[in-house]
Amino acid sequence: MSDVKANLDQLLNLMMASEKATERFYMGLVEMFLHEPVAASVWWDMAAEEALHVWLVEKAQEALEARGLLDSPVDPAIMEEAQRMTRFAPERLWARIQDLEDAYQAANEVEGMEFDALLEPIMLDHFPGDIRNRLARSQLNRHQEPLGRLRTTEWRRSIPARRPER
Repeated sequence: MSDVKANLDQLLNLMMASEKATERFYMGLVEMFLHEPVAASVWWDMAAEEALHVWLVEKAQEALEARGLLDSPVDPAIMEEAQRMTRFAPERLWARIQDLEDAYQAANEVEGMEFDALLEPIMLDHFPGDIRNRLARSQLNRHQEPLGRLRTTEWRRSIPARRPER
């Protein structure tokens, strides 16, 4: 990273880019599993939650701008994690998904990485309370609920992924 001090505005922009990539990941899973309505519905719900995250980050950015806090410095380690998260390429995960179980495991990996690396440290230190609470509830509760609809490992292994024809 350069000698320029990272600020909160830059960090939030990186977060939005990461959330948009995650939304794209889930939309790709919708396409892969259109033949299985339960799975397609789960991935659609997960994509919608990512769109909500983008909106919440935008709202946090607006609130922090109104308070004159967007120029606040950010821990370089958190900024490096944010930059790493923006390198998330859904295509790499899609390539390894053979069945619904693979997609389920990939979703858990993505969610854990997103929350542990970025959302928790940033939310706790920088987000206004109301936005922090909504984002945390979304991440912890609302993301777990749709995944629960994907039944058992055996069932998930019985649902093959289909590659969209391009």
